[in-house]
Amino acid sequence: MDRIASLLKSEISGNIRTCEPLARYTSFKIGGPADLFIEPVTTAELSAVISLLKLQKIPFFILGNGTNLLIRDSGYRGAAIRLAGEFKKYFYEEGGVNSGSAVPLALLARDACRRRLTNLEFGTGIPGTLGGALFMNAGAHGRSISDVLIDAVILDAEAVLHTYTSAQLGLSYRRSSIGRGSIVCAARLSLLPEEAGKIADRRREYREFRTNRQPRLPNAGSVFKNPPGDAAGRLLEAAGLKGVRVGGAMIADKHANFIVNCGGASAGDVLALIEMAHNAVAKKFGVELELEIKVLDD
Repeated sequence: MDRIASLLKSEISGNIRTCEPLARYTSFKIGGPADLFIEPVTTAELSAVISLLKLQKIPFFILGNGTNLLIRDSGYRGAAIRLAGEFKKYFYEEGGVNSGSAVPLALLARDACRRRLTNLEFGTGIPGTLGGALFMNAGAHGRSISDVLIDAVILDAEAVLHTYTSAQLGLSYRRSSIGRGSIVCAARLSLLPEEAGKIADRRREYREFRTNRQPRLPNAGSVFKNPPGDAAGRLLEAAGLKGVRVGGAMIADKHANFIVNCGGASAGDVLALIEMAHNAVAKKFGVELELEIKVLDD
């Protein structure tokens, strides 16, 4: 990989490293090293990186805030791309905000509140980036990105830029039609003026909801998607899984749809708990829970 790293240094101004430990970049604090770690700072640099990696047949993935991601203990045999520079910038325009995909959704929610703009309060406490949130149509409190998205700029698998409207992205519950290998570069979100006190009250309510219901130990958010008409956490708790532990990983006492790293947990520990939980719910209720977190294949 040193040869590829040298080639990349002539293409981009951002950081390039080899054998980079990934646990430090995930909320789980779990994961082995990536062969390559690349931080492009412009869309042109990103396009050049993707073109070179494809030419060299090197797999890659986009590493956002790592908040719904489990990286295996063996790491990743390819390139982890972490967007920087222009991807972390945003500006307001009439009717909304135009944001780079690496901007944390919670930061946008907080800043919009300060400007007395509503529509993003549901993002309070959601720890991922805008790009990651769009890819999975993240949401909370009955709202999601699909409710506020105007359009998004996406780099496709062939390193060609496209602008798609919200309707074109097939956004549904924790899903989008954004293709494998495509990368969200930026998005425009609709915002509306509203009384500051009302916005602040909603943000306070949502913060308290998360604080009271979600564990504080390192985790990757909700492990399973809610099945139609039910809640994964309820099913997991009813199956007696709260507090069940494998190695350093545990199904949280506070909310059964969270797995926490109690200290020294491996990806193997987490995967064992995921399999145990899935099988227990399927056996007791006949419900096949679907993963919400992403397990990175090596």
